Amino acid sequence: MATLTPNTAAEARWFTRQARAPRLRTMRAFAEGLVLPDGPWVGRRFRVERQPYTGHYLDLLDSGLWNRFTAVGPTQSGKTWIAFILPTLYHLFEVEENVICGLPDMDMAADKWNLDLLPAILRSPYRDLLPRRGLGSKGGKVRSLTFRNGCTLRFMSGGGRDKSRAAFTARVLVVTEADGLDTPGSTSRETDKLKQLEGRTRAYGDHKRIYLECTASIEEGRIWQEVHQGTATELRLPCPHCKAHVTPEREHFSGWQEAENEHAARAAGAFHCPACAEPWTEAQRRAANLRAVAVHRGQEVTPDGQVTGHAPPTSTLGFRWSAVHNLFTSAAQIAGEEWAAARAQDEEAADREMRQQVWALPAAPPDVDEAPLDTKILVKRRDHFARGLLPPDTQAVTVGVDLGKRYGHYLVLAGRSCRRLHIPDYGRFDVPSDAFDLQVAISKALGDLVDTLQPGWPQEGRPELRPPDQIWIDESYPADRDAIHGFCHRTGEGLRRLCRPVLGRGVSQRRDPGRYTHPSRTSRSIRRIGNGWHLARLDRPGWTHVVLDVDHGKNWLDARLRTPPDQPGALTFFDSPAGDREHITLTKHLTAERSVTEWKAGLGWVTRWEAAGRANHLLDCLVYAAGALDLAGWRLTAEPEPSTGPPPLSRQPPLPPPAPAEPTATEAAGWFAQQKKSRRRGRR
Repeated sequence: MATLTPNTAAEARWFTRQARAPRLRTMRAFAEGLVLPDGPWVGRRFRVERQPYTGHYLDLLDSGLWNRFTAVGPTQSGKTWIAFILPTLYHLFEVEENVICGLPDMDMAADKWNLDLLPAILRSPYRDLLPRRGLGSKGGKVRSLTFRNGCTLRFMSGGGRDKSRAAFTARVLVVTEADGLDTPGSTSRETDKLKQLEGRTRAYGDHKRIYLECTASIEEGRIWQEVHQGTATELRLPCPHCKAHVTPEREHFSGWQEAENEHAARAAGAFHCPACAEPWTEAQRRAANLRAVAVHRGQEVTPDGQVTGHAPPTSTLGFRWSAVHNLFTSAAQIAGEEWAAARAQDEEAADREMRQQVWALPAAPPDVDEAPLDTKILVKRRDHFARGLLPPDTQAVTVGVDLGKRYGHYLVLAGRSCRRLHIPDYGRFDVPSDAFDLQVAISKALGDLVDTLQPGWPQEGRPELRPPDQIWIDESYPADRDAIHGFCHRTGEGLRRLCRPVLGRGVSQRRDPGRYTHPSRTSRSIRRIGNGWHLARLDRPGWTHVVLDVDHGKNWLDARLRTPPDQPGALTFFDSPAGDREHITLTKHLTAERSVTEWKAGLGWVTRWEAAGRANHLLDCLVYAAGALDLAGWRLTAEPEPSTGPPPLSRQPPLPPPAPAEPTATEAAGWFAQQKKSRRRGRR
């Protein structure tokens, strides 16, 4: 064989190198080669030392022991980066294979691409692989992107028809907001949405790789069940005092409860060891995290840090980290948030936010152990006022009207200065639809009713009649809307402000169901905003209607009917010689629906009202009349007295010190707190 020349030998070595399969880096090595696109360490390379739990999670991903990975942790702890962005980029650019990105709905696809994935790619060595043409190359909506290395990122949602999830297969599936895919779609005849997405990887058998991440919703939620039915892996931290390996949870975080103000709470709050109850300083907490040990379900840790026992036989790694592992948030910040949540106006919502976003715990179900209202008890809620007589301290009078094809119902409601409510009258009226066209019959019936109600009712202690402040008329039936709108807007300026069409919205609605969205401010289309309602413009100039949150109204009235009749906030009925028999029909209508509390993905715990009886017309009338009281100016609680003293002197905060080259833990915590406040303002 002839001797190779130097040039030929070099070419042979080059050919041999090119023929070899590239050596894949571990996901941890790949991660530490990336630059962070945002946050307090923007522009710096990723390092597990800043958030030690990430090193344990990446090592478990690289172990090859599992092919499904579920992660749940606090918000603003790097969860999206470590459990969604990183696996997606690793398989697209290091392994070079197609990836399916699972989402609850396709409306999220553009945000996940433009806000999460694209900024990370632009900071990486793979920015030159971005597509230069086609969908996603110029922004806007995205569904599928093919990079210049030939790999495709395909977004799939849990919405739409099942065939939308059957047209693409891949070995890798990365799912964000997994609990939003937990229930079968209304148009689906197959299994739940997440299982359908996982079916796109079935051809790869045990070689598939599935990543799921989500904030914990409820105990029955998909991500919580996946974590605990998998390995249920947690990080045990060595206590600096007793040396036991422990995982402090919310019940072990104390000191803030007895504080008089938020500043004192921040100073006193600390994690305590579950074994010896000694408090940890922030330095001790960080040192403990750097020496943490990953422990699977059924395993234990010896005092010297050795893990004993076998990992559970499962193909799913279930990994959870909590507030004690999140070094981006200080104990002082957590204590301040806990103190504020315990004193929030909506304490239940504030507690749910702390559990889910700070402690990575599922939301606790609300207390809904109240027995259904009993008609035999409700009929006794009679005050001494006769039918049609208003109490002497009446401040506002409103009427709710519910229309049917052949008859309608009305109910009168009085708001009193003693902060109680009273029903002085209610009844039924005919709609002459057999004699007239439906539109004409509705207009005639409403005209006769308003002519009867407009003069008003006698009020004890006053010689003149008290007219109604508002009359709200249900427009939920589409066939009735034109007639109701015309009646309310064509009968003169006086009636235009007195009579208002009402569109009820809520998950409880039998007709035209849909969750009510409360506007945050007035605009050209939103003319006025109240408590659970708003006044919106219609298509015709000068025409408006009320959009009402019926779920809020029914919850509010349920509390009024449970308040003792002689207490502020109670609702009472007029008295009658017939006694209890007088209000049997009314109480049957008021108890025709019962509350059911359930978890809705993206909404949290929702109380909806489901039918327990056929007739609920007077209940609807009462909901409309109660909303009208708010527009008329009546309030259940007294308005606070305006302050007459001088305004407090403003204090200018001191200038912050120059930022160091590497952000401190306190500065990082401040950045994440600012991001949390920005999200809250955006939701409002």
